[in-house]
Amino acid sequence: MPQQSSIQTLGLTVKPLNESFSEYVLVFLGPSDTDIEFTGDTLEVTKDEDEFKALMVNKYDNMNRRMTLQSKSKGETISMYPYFNYNLLTKTSFIENTCYVKIEKDAMGGRTKYTATVSSCADIEDFENLCMYFIAYIRNKSGATVQLKTRHLNETENEHVVSYYKYLDTYYSGSKTDSYNEYYAILNYPAIEADGITVQSFGFELYVSNSDYMHYGKDLTISRSWYYQIV
Repeated sequence: MPQQSSIQTLGLTVKPLNESFSEYVLVFLGPSDTDIEFTGDTLEVTKDEDEFKALMVNKYDNMNRRMTLQSKSKGETISMYPYFNYNLLTKTSFIENTCYVKIEKDAMGGRTKYTATVSSCADIEDFENLCMYFIAYIRNKSGATVQLKTRHLNETENEHVVSYYKYLDTYYSGSKTDSYNEYYAILNYPAIEADGITVQSFGFELYVSNSDYMHYGKDLTISRSWYYQIV
């Protein structure tokens, strides 16, 4: 059954504290085991039932300020990289909250096929910046790690990773309708075992990128993502 994210961002606010520091306030709903990490300067979290409030302070010249929300019980992770946009002090609309995602699993002999169906994403300002894909990190015998993402069947192959698609073939054949999309991934376990390949992680991601952030666009984030862990 299609479901929305268990972690729902309700609002993000930013304000200048002085000439050196800014303050972020992030309010979100989440399962009781939701953890929050902030790579900036300070973090303080309060909780009221399933509603969390995170107060973060960061120095302007500290570019390492990623926020991460994770629920291990739900296998979900939300990550966002905020931007101090003082033309927009509060953001309450997050397109990743609105999408319904269904992941189906089918055994195919020694292979396993996963189908991700994404539907009902709201047509709001973030829609044109929303990407969806399976994503995996696999390691070969030599220890090198390769990232694989869903590809379009008619796109030019990346010569550096094309040989790895025999272990995890993931593709998008096109939108079924304007509001309904299907993505596919096939894990080839016999080939993985035969060649000593390790699947370090595998999941499905909704990713929002704000390309206009340097010109004070309509967002408080440079990028945001929702990730569902499968392996």
